Amino acid sequence: MARTIVYFDESYDNERRFLVLAAVINPRPKRIHQSFLAAKKRLGYVDANGAAKEIKYSYCSTNYLFKVAVGGIDSFAESDSWFRAIVVDQSPESGFDLRHFGRSNESTALKQARAYKKFTELLLRDSCPGITGATLLVDRMTRTSGDAFLTLITELFANPDGAYATQGNPTFSSVGEIDSALEQYHVGQIGDLLQGVV
Repeated sequence: MARTIVYFDESYDNERRFLVLAAVINPRPKRIHQSFLAAKKRLGYVDANGAAKEIKYSYCSTNYLFKVAVGGIDSFAESDSWFRAIVVDQSPESGFDLRHFGRSNESTALKQARAYKKFTELLLRDSCPGITGATLLVDRMTRTSGDAFLTLITELFANPDGAYATQGNPTFSSVGEIDSALEQYHVGQIGDLLQGVV
């Protein structure tokens, strides 16, 4: 039986007011992967070597690219996968305040990292009830590059003694960073497309 794969990614709007953290949970990862690649190839969205190319929400500037994106959304809709997102309005008007994530003498960067980790924890906790032994694949960590984000998520979700283990069985058996541009991780691009819709 295939293990569940969870793809995690982040996104912002152009003004960087809204942070979107999202997960695509795939209990049958091969099925959705094959469907998405077939849709790209059927539409001729391949490179000179015949490999499927990367699609992102921000690429959807023509009818053709929109059709490719719809192929990804259709693959998702036809699967038994699900999508969850947390949208954080970071504007002062929203009441969001980094002071809740640290002491006054701590850096803004540290407080932002804590907020990011906390919202990620909430998203994964609520998106994966009852799941054990899954794989968490995190798309290129631009926002948390150089900090302990993956280590903290691993401690919480991939440790038999972690906060989210069920009778010693952790939610994730492995946590890793990937590049969703690589063909074997293209399902992560579906998360990007759905984030763009959000």
